[in-house]
Amino acid sequence: MINKSNLLKISSLLLATSMAPLAQAVPWCHGGTIVQIADVSWTQSQIMANFSGPIPGGVADPEYYTAATATFNYAQTFAGGGGGFGGYSVPGSGQVRVRHYAPYTFTNMVGPGYYYTSQGIKFKLDKCYTIPPMTAHHELEVALPEDPDGGDIKVTPLEGLEEMPRYWRETREREQR
Repeated sequence: MINKSNLLKISSLLLATSMAPLAQAVPWCHGGTIVQIADVSWTQSQIMANFSGPIPGGVADPEYYTAATATFNYAQTFAGGGGGFGGYSVPGSGQVRVRHYAPYTFTNMVGPGYYYTSQGIKFKLDKCYTIPPMTAHHELEVALPEDPDGGDIKVTPLEGLEEMPRYWRETREREQR
């Protein structure tokens, strides 16, 4: 027999389970375009030139902290912009992320004290843009109309633009898996 108390508990449980997918965090740059804007290789002196501030107490690996902070500081110089289109925006638009890929002792964190800034560091910078360009860009002299007194400037859509809805749908499905 279902009384009011049990009915309230069951309805609360059903509501909570149906709302769970909605409460998931949205991935960085969801619905936007991530573009690799740099592939960087630094020596120790370049790491130190981009590091600022003291190393906080309690940091287990000061060399790792120094390199990670330096690359983050460098990435922030490229942050901003990212676009916006008709009030549409994406999470992380204009943000820049760092992807370290070498040396092994840094990227795989084999243990405190195994990475040294003297090994240098290699990393890539990815930036989030709200939307990709929708039209081909022509040089000004090509885009000017034949008749200077009239006529519109012709803009040609990018080839395959009609496939964009399918691309975004597939991207969303991949991210949800």
